[in-house]
Amino acid sequence: MIRHPTAPNRRMGILGLASRDPLADGLARRLDDDWHWFRRPAPAGMEPIDAVVVGPGGTWALSNADASGRFTHRNRHWYRWNRSTESWVPWDPEPITRARLAARRLGLYLERAALQDGVRPLLVLPAAMSIEVGRDEPVGIVAERDPDRMAAIVTAEAVLSQQQVDRIVALLDPRQPLPQLAPSTPRG
Repeated sequence: MIRHPTAPNRRMGILGLASRDPLADGLARRLDDDWHWFRRPAPAGMEPIDAVVVGPGGTWALSNADASGRFTHRNRHWYRWNRSTESWVPWDPEPITRARLAARRLGLYLERAALQDGVRPLLVLPAAMSIEVGRDEPVGIVAERDPDRMAAIVTAEAVLSQQQVDRIVALLDPRQPLPQLAPSTPRG
């Protein structure tokens, strides 16, 4: 996996590798050089995304969850396990909503550049968090903590050609100058 710097940072030293990312290290052992990793990209000034992985299996927006506990999706609603009452109580799925919106923002940016690949959201779970979703309850997001399973998920299906991957990488890599994107309205 090829790692791309996202922004110049004087504190990061000459090589820009002052601190290692365990998730990137785990995925790098499983993904070949057809895959690209971006840490905290913010193309076109949008809110930074925790990480983006691009390769033949598509574009994946990775968002780190910051909650702990057990969560489930039932009857089109989210619940968390309340240990004191030993019951499921309604839950506002803020980490899931944030991950889906990050993927949507990046997807809209790529659409403006005439790339129709749908960006897929992947919620990176901490050890203290578990999410249960029934097979008949699609939620539009993948939630995983294990780099092995993440690598298997992102490589499961080839959806992008090498030219599409190269174009997405050019849009996300801040070191490369970009041609002007099409304006969103006539006469911009």
